[in-house]
Amino acid sequence: MSDQLMLTLQAALQQLAIQQTEETLGDRSTYLGASDIGACPRKTILRKLHAPEADLVTLLRQRRGHMAEELVAAAFMVAGFSNFQRQTEVRHAGAVPVMAHLDFVFISEVRKTMAVLEVKAPENIPEHPYGAWETQLYLQMGLLADSFPDYTVEKGAILAVNFGDQGMRLFGGYTPQDTIYHGLIDRAAIIWNQYQAYSAGDLATPFMEVGPLCGYCPFLIDCPKFEAEEVRELTESVEILLELQHQQKDLEAEIGMRKSDLLAIVAQRGPLKAYGHLLRKAVRTRKSLDTDQLNQFLQGYDHSLNDFQKSSSYAFLEIKKAA
Repeated sequence: MSDQLMLTLQAALQQLAIQQTEETLGDRSTYLGASDIGACPRKTILRKLHAPEADLVTLLRQRRGHMAEELVAAAFMVAGFSNFQRQTEVRHAGAVPVMAHLDFVFISEVRKTMAVLEVKAPENIPEHPYGAWETQLYLQMGLLADSFPDYTVEKGAILAVNFGDQGMRLFGGYTPQDTIYHGLIDRAAIIWNQYQAYSAGDLATPFMEVGPLCGYCPFLIDCPKFEAEEVRELTESVEILLELQHQQKDLEAEIGMRKSDLLAIVAQRGPLKAYGHLLRKAVRTRKSLDTDQLNQFLQGYDHSLNDFQKSSSYAFLEIKKAA
């Protein structure tokens, strides 16, 4: 019953995703969207030709994105904002079919201005917005300016919504950049030409780009970039991670030392104030399991702790110096 229920739910979510894509985005094989242009060209092309069936995690992630948009829209309405449009469709007027659907466009009819807000729902909000997010926003602002020449597109922002402990974070300060926009349109032309050539069998392998989001690509397993002895494009990501790990160790040691020093002071002096904060010694009690005594008890019934323990596996990133 439980397995059948899970299969039913996954199939329903898959159908829901297909319906929503068709209703809001149309046939994505006939144009390049803003997210397509910022992604790896190989991923974009293969997804249009061989769209993989999403697994349950991906389907839930997609629903989380729609939920974030609905939540933000409802909050805007309660806050009294009524000068915005949702899912505004904008197209490029050139030969390459480029189209984007903007989450929120705020409009001032008096000033004849527009602003763009893109909503994201990541599992973890990054310290700085991903490059793909920024690429998408710059393209959206450029397309909006072209589509509405009587208005001035003043600014854009990215709102990251996390349904866990992180809450929301706004990445703002973006303004339209003609150089970036036209560069993205040129990139779109390259991807579209490769898409046409690959579809016709005139191109063996589309151009590939390696980045930190490759682990979420459904076509990673047979990507030629990862058949190399060393994936040099990941050098920067690994280097930054190792440096952050070193900093983490140093910071943890520094934090521990300063806590110990301050605790020693308040342990003798008593509570005191410093830097607008109250410092005092706190004592908490915690319970722990006496495994030796429990084991002796279980032995009296011909059992041991091992009889009640089970193993479980977990995944983690192991980094060792290569030979």
